[in-house]
Amino acid sequence: MLSSSEFTSNNHPPRLLDRELSWIAFNRRLIYDLADTTQPPLSRLLRLAQAAAALDEYFMVRVPLLKTAHGPVAIADHPDSLQHIRPYLRALVARQQAHFIYNLKPCLGQHGVHLVNYAALSDRQQQHGYQRFEDEVVPVLTALITSPLKPTPDFSNLSLHLAVWLETGQGDQLGWVKLPRVLPRFIILSGTGATEWVATPLEQVIAAHLPALYPKYQVRGCFPFRVTRSANLGTLDSETANLLEMIQESLQQRQQQGRPVRLEVSKTMPDWVRSHLTTNLQLGPADTYQLHGWSGLSDLKELARIPRPDLFVPTWQPVVPAALVTQPKPVMRSWAAAPEPTQDLLATIAQRDLLLHFPYHSFAATVESFVAQAALDPAVLAIKMTLYRTAVDAPIVRSLMAAAKTGKQIVVLVELTAPLDEAINIHWAKRLEKAGAHVVYGVVGFRTHTNLVLVARREKQQIRQYAYLGTGDYLPDRPQPYEDLGLLTSRADIGVDLSHLFNFLTGCSRQVDYTTLMVAPGQLKQQLTRLIEREAHHARQGQPARLMAKLNLLADPDIIEALYEAAAAGVEIDLIVRSICRLRPGVPGRSDRIRVVSILGEYVEHSRILYCQNAGQPEAWIGTADWTPRGLNQRIEVMVPIDAPELITDLHQRLECLLTDTQNSWHLQSNGQYIRPSLPPDTPRRSAQETFRQLAQRSGHRVTHAQPQ
Repeated sequence: MLSSSEFTSNNHPPRLLDRELSWIAFNRRLIYDLADTTQPPLSRLLRLAQAAAALDEYFMVRVPLLKTAHGPVAIADHPDSLQHIRPYLRALVARQQAHFIYNLKPCLGQHGVHLVNYAALSDRQQQHGYQRFEDEVVPVLTALITSPLKPTPDFSNLSLHLAVWLETGQGDQLGWVKLPRVLPRFIILSGTGATEWVATPLEQVIAAHLPALYPKYQVRGCFPFRVTRSANLGTLDSETANLLEMIQESLQQRQQQGRPVRLEVSKTMPDWVRSHLTTNLQLGPADTYQLHGWSGLSDLKELARIPRPDLFVPTWQPVVPAALVTQPKPVMRSWAAAPEPTQDLLATIAQRDLLLHFPYHSFAATVESFVAQAALDPAVLAIKMTLYRTAVDAPIVRSLMAAAKTGKQIVVLVELTAPLDEAINIHWAKRLEKAGAHVVYGVVGFRTHTNLVLVARREKQQIRQYAYLGTGDYLPDRPQPYEDLGLLTSRADIGVDLSHLFNFLTGCSRQVDYTTLMVAPGQLKQQLTRLIEREAHHARQGQPARLMAKLNLLADPDIIEALYEAAAAGVEIDLIVRSICRLRPGVPGRSDRIRVVSILGEYVEHSRILYCQNAGQPEAWIGTADWTPRGLNQRIEVMVPIDAPELITDLHQRLECLLTDTQNSWHLQSNGQYIRPSLPPDTPRRSAQETFRQLAQRSGHRVTHAQPQ
């Protein structure tokens, strides 16, 4: 197992685990999870693609920060954190490669899906590949030539390229071929039977026919490589007159001019070619990763196109929540229009709060229908919304556009700097503005990470406000579904706080103290600390004291210290932290009352929950904030209290269910290692996600949506 830190001595371990190694330990857990042979092989292949994409993002986002860090700074635990973690990164890359080559490829082959090198194809298949090369590839290829003494061309971020060794009468030269992004990475061919499929990498098809691209030269060799560049947009001038235009320009520059941070090359690439690349990219040997197999494993997601549903986990069909079961099932119109709800969601929310749990509950039948009904309701005067991430096709945004065209007041805060989703957000910002919505781009100096909708509706002689507050983005159709929570409510206190918050976000007022919500930056961290200290006070008084929290990341030193002090006071603490956790549990006298569990599984456990026992009067919150310095100090985040006792009980039971998971859980040890829970022989393992599916199936109503036209 991978330890995320080392003890400084046998008696005094560091109070915090290493942040970078904790992330690497998380990614390694993802790889171990892929070895679960009870899961269908194509589903495991897609999970590998997602793990590889997460590693790519780490190099794009985190490694540039480590490269520019000098000395022991806040983002690192060591004077040279990058040098410290490089051996672990290399081991992680090697493990991903080995798992693909020695486990997944043979397993898929046994099920009739063959991922093979071009040279291993039959003559008939190679002829088909050649025809595809001539018809589809050649027209969009660009073949370049440079002298080994000349600079290389610009290599775009994460694009696969070929370095071609060409021999001429005047000496060696280098050819460069970029795989076009407009073409699939893999050519998929039918096999010998109805269920047999063969896929081969496009770069190998191109390599086999390079003489057609360089007819005047002798091709001595061809070597694939890939460059990873920094995703940092650089310093943005928050006072600029046109932030949108500036970010668009920065995106174009990032693709070609972001600082190179990693070079992936084939093991067969000659030293002189590799040296030529590293010199021109200003990278050193430590930044170069030599691969035995295919690079760009994140592209394996394309193989989801293979029509073998028997090799995927069956798609879960979400249900309408029990509170809406008596309502008609919603019917979604074409993707080109906003969804038209057939149930009176606002009337239901006026009577009671609805706690939603995705993907078990239908996102379309709840959140999308809520916004669609508000957009079509003539009594609705205004809709305000924050938009952090959304899909290329987003029914919610289309509903807002339709509402704006009818004259409703539509205000949308679009976070243009959401990492790696800037282009989609820019697209929707322009569409919304064109439709007549008022679009703002966030608060200077902070990233707006929260997901909120506020609806103002005229009812008799007053204005009533309805709200949605979620823990996740408006992306219900990710390749790997995200688990998230959402609250639909008409509580007046929440409506007042959200009105103040939107006025702050749009620059109409200063930040205020909120009466119900916990909002970052500002109040949230202090309020969390007070809640932890309150549990500690109850424990010292001999009253019931327990704290449960579910997070994606736990890294804020002050919050961790507060948890240590609460545990020392007698508070029982259970933490469900999916990825990075810097708290060290199980240290006698300090954290022996703290348990940390990481849950993986079919869905990404993305929701954030806080539950406090509070001396027998339990309280619970949900929201978007992770307990990190960035999440608590540099982002707009919101945690909303759950008011109804039955909903608090529901959250508590769901947390308990996650803590008893033995199928997808990993338990963090005091030395930084994660281990699987041990069970007696022949004891079946329990999956919390499967339990939630069963609960939803028993209580809800299946919903199907019309296919896009």
